[in-house]
Amino acid sequence: MSAPSAVPSAFRHWLAGAQAARLRPFLDAAVHLSGFSEPRADRLPTALTVRLGAPGDEAVTVIDRREGEARTYRFEAGAADLSERIAAVAGGRGGMRAKVLLDPAACFIRCLDVPSAALPRMRALLAEELEAGTPFRAASVYSDWFVEGEDVAARALRVRHVVVKRARLDPVLDALAAAGLPVGPVAVGRAEDQTLPVDLLSHGHRALPALLGGAGKGDVALWLGAGLLLAVAFWGWRAHQDATLAALDEGFAAARHAIVGVAPPVQAGLSTILANRAPPLARTWDALAAALPEGASAVSLHCDGTGALVTLSVRDEAGALAALGRVPGFAPPVLQGAVDEPGGTRRLTLHLPRAAGGGRP
Repeated sequence: MSAPSAVPSAFRHWLAGAQAARLRPFLDAAVHLSGFSEPRADRLPTALTVRLGAPGDEAVTVIDRREGEARTYRFEAGAADLSERIAAVAGGRGGMRAKVLLDPAACFIRCLDVPSAALPRMRALLAEELEAGTPFRAASVYSDWFVEGEDVAARALRVRHVVVKRARLDPVLDALAAAGLPVGPVAVGRAEDQTLPVDLLSHGHRALPALLGGAGKGDVALWLGAGLLLAVAFWGWRAHQDATLAALDEGFAAARHAIVGVAPPVQAGLSTILANRAPPLARTWDALAAALPEGASAVSLHCDGTGALVTLSVRDEAGALAALGRVPGFAPPVLQGAVDEPGGTRRLTLHLPRAAGGGRP
């Protein structure tokens, strides 16, 4: 079981924040409980490999494999133009990932026996033990760990802890950053095929490989399947919710229709309002104009809750009264007054009661 190291540089910078640091123990425990497989990030292929030798060897070796055949360049680690030389090797193409390979002799490597129950918080445990038992401080080193073995009977783990001082690694990391080359991982080994399963830039944190890169096809398939199941579950929940709401609506409607006797207060009030409302003026005027015969005209119209009061100028009084008896929504007219006018016409004042059925013109 190895500690992860496939964390993108942007995400790694976010993890360095103070707020994110408070969440890391919970992330470590969650990843441990999830049971995801962890990749060997130290064996990930990269176009450029930067090697740092043992203490006393001040050379930095850059191996370029972009064209198939490896090309090797050696530079002084303390050179002022180290970043420019590395950028020249990279051909000015920034963004290309570079792996750093550190000689084990430059690291402090120790083995510890810890309880198996400490696995979810292994990083915090190792940091505390490092500061208690060595002169190193967690803030001044890069470190990572991996489980080397397990004693099932004793419920104990054999853990190997790899530590290197920041002062040893930071100049090379700064030079790579100045050259525009993101770093990942920082492996430990005498050769690229003999590396330990660590990435010193991970600081012992565990990561979800399917989310942060380096996921295998099986992990991708599991994530796709989980997403599909989640989508189906959400669709099923929404369908069930819609069916439940529809059933409730139908139940309420059936209960309302089953009520016999006095209408609900709202319906009774609405019926009263509609019964006392005057007929619409525009529609009544249009109905009168359509019903009146030739030679008759409406002079005035007043509508209220009881009906309409109409003043007419007519030549044929009987014909006008008969025509107004056919106006939709009104009962036969009631003559309230008649006056002769010059020219042989008569001015009639009529009341049109509203029809008993409550119809409207």
